[in-house]
Amino acid sequence: MAVGTGVSAARAAANPTGVVDTVAPVRGEPIVHLERSPGTVTVELKDIDSLLDRASPTTYPHAGPMLNSAVAKFLVDTAREDRRSPEIRITITLHSPPLPTEEEAGDRAQMSNFFTNEAEMAALGKRVNSTEAWGSLRYALPVVAIAAIVAAWLTLPSKFGVPTYVTELAYLVVVVVIWVMVWDPIEKLVFDSYFIRLRIRALHKLAAATIVFAYRSGHSTPVEPAPSDRTPMETIKNLLDG
Repeated sequence: MAVGTGVSAARAAANPTGVVDTVAPVRGEPIVHLERSPGTVTVELKDIDSLLDRASPTTYPHAGPMLNSAVAKFLVDTAREDRRSPEIRITITLHSPPLPTEEEAGDRAQMSNFFTNEAEMAALGKRVNSTEAWGSLRYALPVVAIAAIVAAWLTLPSKFGVPTYVTELAYLVVVVVIWVMVWDPIEKLVFDSYFIRLRIRALHKLAAATIVFAYRSGHSTPVEPAPSDRTPMETIKNLLDG
């Protein structure tokens, strides 16, 4: 059997009436456009449900719909990168009918509360990080003190006839032990604490941001059907149209 005959037979079996459905919706890519500049962020989405994830259950400490994870990450990363701007303006452009004024106000409050709660969680993480760092340092100091004494002893001329390369190797091992013991508290107290502070600052900036809703008519760009899915009449029409 020829390939074309097989395809025609399959189409006929799937559509025995021979009527082409011209009102079926054309599926396309969802509208998601993110843009940023100093002090401003523009988020273009299909509708409000693309901004607030109402289907997923809320997690502590949030009490309302969660913000879309991709949008939230983009906003936080933008605020962290743009450190010089004291304030930030967020424009939410929706390809849907305008929302009622009360719903807009509620969605603004929900976004602000979301970032406020995230800032509180980040502050809690900062305190836990500091507590663990000081606890780690408390256990590390005795080991570091003993290792330092051993390292000083190894630098003295050997009185036991031990080859020099053995004492040098032992000295390097002691130095590595000291470095391992002090690295965790230093990382938590210096580096982790610094980056957590930056995140908290960005979240507070987003919680106090000016949020504006805008609306734009139109839909996402439809996806052209594959050549194998076109009817013979569509193929002929496309050829005549050039």
